[in-house]
Amino acid sequence: MYARLDMTLSADKDLSFQMPSSFHGALMEQLEPEYAAELHSSQLHPYTQHLERKEDEWHWVVTALNERACQEIIEKKLLKLQEFKLNKHQIDLKIMDRRYTELSKRELAFNFYQNSQSPYISLRFLTPTAFKYQGRYINYPELSYLYSNLMNKYDAADDEESMQDEDTLEQLIRNTSISRYDLHSIAFSMEGIRIPAFLGTMTLRIHGTQTMCNFANMLFQFSEYSGIGIKTALGMGAVRYCDSGQFLKN
Repeated sequence: MYARLDMTLSADKDLSFQMPSSFHGALMEQLEPEYAAELHSSQLHPYTQHLERKEDEWHWVVTALNERACQEIIEKKLLKLQEFKLNKHQIDLKIMDRRYTELSKRELAFNFYQNSQSPYISLRFLTPTAFKYQGRYINYPELSYLYSNLMNKYDAADDEESMQDEDTLEQLIRNTSISRYDLHSIAFSMEGIRIPAFLGTMTLRIHGTQTMCNFANMLFQFSEYSGIGIKTALGMGAVRYCDSGQFLKN
């Protein structure tokens, strides 16, 4: 089961897109010390969090990628949280509203096995997104990085089955093209480091079989919870998915 909690914020000082790492620190302060230590020492992060601006309001969005993370992070802590503080910036925040959504593995599987998904997939990258390969940052959405990253994230979140398969990955890359895009480069600042990244929208077209279309759609539907790319626990890689290409329509 995958879960998302979207919290509308009220702050006594201005917020910034470059503050997600501070929000990550605030999140860790809310958790039970044992679980926070476990997350800190693990290479796998069963959660994401990012800061998002919607019209005139700031939203803090936290997702959980397995049932334990949902229980420890969202159910025990964030659903009960009324106010908190960003100590680094001396900002007091209140949670004015919450919107909680879930996506079960059964729902995700149904879309793969039963529905006929569109061959057009649109993605809106909401926060700076990047990949890392052989020690260097990649600030453009190359298909091999997109697909392999999502397959790895899915496997990390699921103890029961593995999606990573070289043949499937090759077929996805070979049968996908970027039909439209509106992307720009941006730097994401984190603890004195500027990470080259990108923002914007893009539309993919799947040229393969209906099964291939459904599989790609399933991966990108999952991406709304897992994020895409590196440092999704620190505010990068938040994405919104649409299966009709509407983000890039004039």
